[in-house]
Amino acid sequence: MKACSNALSADNDSLFTSIRWPRGKSPKRAESLATLEHILPWSDLEGIVRRVYFSDQRKTGRPGYSAAMMLRCLVLCWFWSLSDDQAESVILDSFATARFIGTDPWKPKPPSASAIREFRKRLDSGSVLKEVKEKIDSSISAAGVCVCYGMVKEPIFKRPSRRRPSTACR
Repeated sequence: MKACSNALSADNDSLFTSIRWPRGKSPKRAESLATLEHILPWSDLEGIVRRVYFSDQRKTGRPGYSAAMMLRCLVLCWFWSLSDDQAESVILDSFATARFIGTDPWKPKPPSASAIREFRKRLDSGSVLKEVKEKIDSSISAAGVCVCYGMVKEPIFKRPSRRRPSTACR
């Protein structure tokens, strides 16, 4: 059986991760993700999740995504107020988020929206989700960091109906 290749794998030998803009400014999202990377106790969080998540350790069938990767997807959803579908899109679209969860868009496929949803439901049914949230909150408080939420506006393109004027979408 093939070993699970969906573990944290954003290594520097892939083409995608080796491309760098000269003197490029780091995006705010990348800076925020780096802060989360250093503040959160990932091994403790993974230990909590391991009580109910074993998909990456099964011996038969398709190997699941690593607990660390799925946990990072969940953190991404919480801090950026993303739905599961939005999280999948952001991971596919953003180098910073792909690197944060531990995948490379040109290597193993990142978790789908349904995989993220099933992970969250499994944690919730196992009464672990609340404990994970509390551990994250206490870690952020202990680091002396205040989380302030901003607002990102993205355009939504709709075809106007024939009865409405074209300014109805604004």
